[in-house]
Amino acid sequence: MSNITLIQNYTTDQSNYVKYIIMQTCYIPSIICSIFTLTNLLLNRNLRLALHNHTSIILLCISIFDSFFNHPLTLNYLRISHIVPSTDGLCLFWNFTNSIFVVSTYWTVAWGSIEKHLFIFYSTLFATQRRRILFHYIPLLFTTFIYPVVSNIIIILFYPCENHFNMMSLYCAFPCALYIQSVALYTRFAHNFIPTFTVVGFTLALLVRVIKQKRQMQNNQFNWRKFRRMISQLLLLVGLFLSVTLPATTVSIIQNCCLPTFAATLQKSYFNFLIRFLTMFMPFICLISFPEIWSKLLWWNNIQIH
Repeated sequence: MSNITLIQNYTTDQSNYVKYIIMQTCYIPSIICSIFTLTNLLLNRNLRLALHNHTSIILLCISIFDSFFNHPLTLNYLRISHIVPSTDGLCLFWNFTNSIFVVSTYWTVAWGSIEKHLFIFYSTLFATQRRRILFHYIPLLFTTFIYPVVSNIIIILFYPCENHFNMMSLYCAFPCALYIQSVALYTRFAHNFIPTFTVVGFTLALLVRVIKQKRQMQNNQFNWRKFRRMISQLLLLVGLFLSVTLPATTVSIIQNCCLPTFAATLQKSYFNFLIRFLTMFMPFICLISFPEIWSKLLWWNNIQIH
């Protein structure tokens, strides 16, 4: 083995070890926070039944599943810098679950940004059970479960090509379908660009519309307080989403439209890895969004109550 190869391997191992320490430090607190927040959301009937809280419940569920099925594989790879056990079956499982959780998170946040418009400005859409099923439950089910699962079954498990996995790469590199230009382009647009543009566009539009109509909304203080809370929850969620995903999305856009090799090393080594923290940090954002829940962690309040 050449000296250059030894240096590259050493650098890779060192980089992976730093990533391992950072991710491992966040891993256990994230699990505890997600279980605590989800449990309290489900046990509180008012919070559980509020339609605008269902996005948070779904995101917490994704975070928990990601923590149990995906993060341990990532941590093990970062610790030893190769895949164990080195089997195609594990690589398929890892790619399949990881892609489902990522796509589901992207589209859940995107639908949540759209739905905030409906809750605030078109609340009559949810006046009856039939309308709630049509305009809330069906879109939520499609964006968070049906589309992510079906699309990844087709692309990862059943696409007619032969996989050649790399046991020295994160996620064993990519499934063979993503090396086909048309499939790769579709996944970038459908699983990344479209939901990201949706989040940015609808969040900005919501802010502009709320600012323009704020004076009218203040005439009804109860509604304004409720809407203000929904907007705050959305801004916290979108802030996390963009801070974690925007670097990888921006580089991917530039690579697709102009420079195919632009920031390729940064993209592969850091920006794609940064997306791992989307579901890991999500429970903390959800917890901050619900004072009824995080206030239980303030021990001096609990003493006063008792």
